[in-house]
Amino acid sequence: MIISMSQSEAFQSTLTDMASAQGKFIGPLEVDSICEIKKVMDVQKKVFIDFANSKAVMGPRAILTQNENAQFSYIARASENGPTIVKFGSVIPSNEKRDLPVVQTTIAVLNQLTGSVDYFLDGESVTKWRTVAASMAAAKELSNPVKTVGVIGLGHQGIAHIKAVKEIFSPKKIIGFARGDKNLDLDIEISKDLGLVNQCDLIFVCTNSISPVITSVLNPGTTCISIGSFAPNRLEVSVEALANADKVFGDDAKTISEQAGSVVSTLAIPKRKWDKPESIGELYNQRIKGRTTVDQVIYYFSVGLGIQDAAMAEFILQNGKF
Repeated sequence: MIISMSQSEAFQSTLTDMASAQGKFIGPLEVDSICEIKKVMDVQKKVFIDFANSKAVMGPRAILTQNENAQFSYIARASENGPTIVKFGSVIPSNEKRDLPVVQTTIAVLNQLTGSVDYFLDGESVTKWRTVAASMAAAKELSNPVKTVGVIGLGHQGIAHIKAVKEIFSPKKIIGFARGDKNLDLDIEISKDLGLVNQCDLIFVCTNSISPVITSVLNPGTTCISIGSFAPNRLEVSVEALANADKVFGDDAKTISEQAGSVVSTLAIPKRKWDKPESIGELYNQRIKGRTTVDQVIYYFSVGLGIQDAAMAEFILQNGKF
């Protein structure tokens, strides 16, 4: 009997075989069984605090782009005595047509004594959890009371954000924005009309777009979390829209200034309402202020940092049975 296997399943099987040669592979089912959104929010908030206090460390983030594709790698440690992780991967939007993940990543966890690889973690599931948790933590700090939430992009990250929003914010209404027809069992309104973002108090932009999806100035009081402007050629938010924000935060001010396309482009123009972006860890440490008036338009950009993955690796290894 011949058992067929999708290309996605074959890719996962290859990772497992590769990992078994040296370290144990911790797959998505194991990661999901350990993680809960509120606990992971605490993990992410703590590592941003530690990074601001120089307790969590990471090397420079390397990224290469080819048209809409991107490949990246980085190395990090979340605590002085924690394991060092190395993460590498790619973002290939056209993989959706190939029955392969758009984002493919692997995280290697190094032995603190020997330097050998002890574990390989499924990068997609770890990335999903740490990205969503960081988004929710930032939104809790920066947003006004939330009634209507918009989620632009209904891929894996968009769906994960919707599920987390329901648990953390319990808004009266969620609008999911997608280019094509989506048949999702999420009990939300789905629309192609991006003009409806003006109805939203809180917006999550979860795309891989190289052209802006937020093109106009947002209404006073809106908070927008962008997770797709992770490379210089990614522009989820237009220069006009971002230049008219009151405050801009990111997972790391230096990194988003150099690599988040929307921020890089807006910093290049002289006229904008804000001076420079701020790191979210400084806000969590109460060294700077977040929202100070109800009318402020605030953006948060998440490019994804190695310390976030390192913190997840520590959390998973401490709470799993491996």
